[in-house]
Amino acid sequence: MKVRSPLLAAVIVATFVSGIGLSMAFNLWRTESSRVPARYSSGEFAGEYNPADIRGSYTFGDIEDTFGVPAEVLGRAFALGPEKSPASYQVKELEESYGGLPDGGEIGTDSVRLFTALYLGRPYTGEETTRLPVPALDILREKLAPADIDSLRGITVELRDIVPPAPGEAGSENRVISAAAGEVKGNTTFGELLEWGLTREEIEGVLGIPMGPRTVTVRDYVKEQGLEFSVYRTSLQELLNTQ
Repeated sequence: MKVRSPLLAAVIVATFVSGIGLSMAFNLWRTESSRVPARYSSGEFAGEYNPADIRGSYTFGDIEDTFGVPAEVLGRAFALGPEKSPASYQVKELEESYGGLPDGGEIGTDSVRLFTALYLGRPYTGEETTRLPVPALDILREKLAPADIDSLRGITVELRDIVPPAPGEAGSENRVISAAAGEVKGNTTFGELLEWGLTREEIEGVLGIPMGPRTVTVRDYVKEQGLEFSVYRTSLQELLNTQ
């Protein structure tokens, strides 16, 4: 039996359209790449999203939506500049920004996977070349035991000491330079003072009290102690200028 061309064309179109309709009805049709990561299939976290499936095309906003880690926290962990929006920042941009490190390590997609897993307390083993920036470790101090923090020091790097390759520059390895002291302001944290070269003993010598957490600003900390920030700002700056 022969089927006329117009009738055959109509049958093909109807089949195609109905197929799409059924796929959409059962949530199987995708017009763009999925932002839904895989889940653990067994164990304590069965059914929860698995950080191992975070991809370079994800934004920090996608990670917030799926894993619940605030994009702002991710932005601080990976030291995004004020000109960048954490919610729209793609994970793969980290590799483009920092390239390869002198020790052969890398700050990139797997760094975000590892940080997310540690932040949420979920199992994940990072790659051998994966590195975490110091701000990420500072944030994780509030989540992990001291022994766990100590175990991460070997893969931690100072972002301030990394100079990304210039556009068009041959090779992707970053160069390391000495950290330059910054200006002590109201938003300066204890962590920044340490990165700029001061020691805990020097900071406490100026303040006359134990140093606060690395992520806390000096101004907020001394204010909580009933002290005046401006009194210590000058002394800290003078100390930094001698480094």
